[in-house]
Amino acid sequence: MNFGTFALLVAVGFGLSFVVLDISRIAGRRRWPSSHTVARANFEPFAVFLALFAGPALFVRAFWRMRKSSDLSPVDGALAAVVAAGWACCYGLVATRCAGLLGFSML
Repeated sequence: MNFGTFALLVAVGFGLSFVVLDISRIAGRRRWPSSHTVARANFEPFAVFLALFAGPALFVRAFWRMRKSSDLSPVDGALAAVVAAGWACCYGLVATRCAGLLGFSML
């Protein structure tokens, strides 16, 4: 895997997860998980769907919220960037392989 492939996989992973997050936010407005009912709402089907298909986007949004509300160190930011990029790369790899199985060649 070269840098270009890695960048493409990260872009596909982030792009797809942000699209899923935005569509879910519009379509599932009534079922959106609340932070007030964490123990109960985390295991509902919609919350599990969000975690599976919009995980990198949710992680980035949660990191930005934490960054604005508190003082995070630069090390925390670097680690969050590595984790988010790795997660998006894995998600992008799955998405491109599924697209390849459908007959679309991306890589």
